[in-house]
This record gives sequence, C-alpha cells and structure tokens, in this order.
Amino acid sequence: MIREGYNIKEIKEGVIKWFKFTNPSGYSGDGCYIGNCEKPFAKNGCGGMNPDIIR
Repeated sequence: MIREGYNIKEIKEGVIKWFKFTNPSGYSGDGCYIGNCEKPFAKNGCGGMNPDIIR
C-alpha cells in the first residue's frame, strides 16, 4: 500500500527500520557488485532480485 503525505524524515526512519528488520547485522553496501542479488536479505543480499530483469 502506498500512502502519501510522509516527509523525508519519516521516509528515512522507515527505510532504516526496514534495513534493521531484514538484516539486523547490517549490509556491506557492495552486494550488487559482488553477486549477492539472489541471496536472502539476512545474508547481505537483495532477497532474490534478478539483476537481468528490469521492470
């Protein structure tokens, strides 16, 4: 569901919560560059995203 009316601070807080929820130990920031696209979030991956499919 998409809700309008959130400000930048609220969006940033939500993203940080999502990152902590999906991978409490944190992300390295280089997952896309080292082939982690198909790994689960908890293993520094993108949760199964296929880099060959652009939507």
